[in-house]
Amino acid sequence: MEYFAKFTRHIGTPRRSPPGGTSQLAQFEKAWKIVQSICYYQSKWRGMCVEKTPLSENLDVMFDLLVKEDIQQAGSDDWTTGACMEYLLGNGVLEALVGLAETDQPVGARGVVISNLSTFISLTDDKLLVQKAVHNPLLELLHWYGSGETEDGSSPGPSYDECFVDLLYAICSKIRGDPMLLNIFFQDRKWLKSVEQRSFSSDSIAAMMRSIESLRSEGGTATSGFEFLLFSHLLRFVHRDGEVGDTARTSLLFLLELATTEIMASTGGNTALEMFILEDSGFSAILSATLGAMYSQLPRSLR
Repeated sequence: MEYFAKFTRHIGTPRRSPPGGTSQLAQFEKAWKIVQSICYYQSKWRGMCVEKTPLSENLDVMFDLLVKEDIQQAGSDDWTTGACMEYLLGNGVLEALVGLAETDQPVGARGVVISNLSTFISLTDDKLLVQKAVHNPLLELLHWYGSGETEDGSSPGPSYDECFVDLLYAICSKIRGDPMLLNIFFQDRKWLKSVEQRSFSSDSIAAMMRSIESLRSEGGTATSGFEFLLFSHLLRFVHRDGEVGDTARTSLLFLLELATTEIMASTGGNTALEMFILEDSGFSAILSATLGAMYSQLPRSLR
């Protein structure tokens, strides 16, 4: 599809730094070097509370600069990439941060990183999700988050569910605004095994769509291997009370809307999504159990 190729061409175009752009990049690099030292020497900070480290302060500087730069670019109708964003995309910044979040050392680093990622995704342009340097770390985070939970769904360490659900909401909002982004997060495992790396160019997206069409023509079902971690994570939180539950339910509605959109129907992706939701996601069972629980709480009489 030329949709993804177009954005990739635009975002990969170098540009001349505007007045102040060089100083912003210097600030970004300075903050990143401090954060990078924490990523590389985690043993030094092991067991220490994140508030006692320079991590939060410098991550705030980095992501504030990125958001400010992106807003400036949008205001000037400039499709090229800012200096700070180019640095982030070319130096594996998000990959290193997600790795730091996985270890959660210093303690609380996971919450700080996820919170900043949520703000970054929410306030920057949709086209950034097409970039491999952005969506690959996000997919990696979705793969390992919650893997250490106990059988009752609780975490043995600090809980970061609130900021994690905010991140899921940010991603779902972007997908709702541009349904073609769904192809990055709704994946056919059979297709993923056929490539060495996850690269979502126009050719690879087309290949994924051909794979979906092939499964449909062969009479395949959703259990033939679709993975939608975004949806699966949200199902874990839909029963929660308070803000976490409300945010999860709203995010889930965004994804359910996609199953019937005309844009997804034109690619055949909506049929695959319907198959996953109805047959492979556990959504029906969870919805039935939730409705049953709510019904049981109703009074037996209107008197």
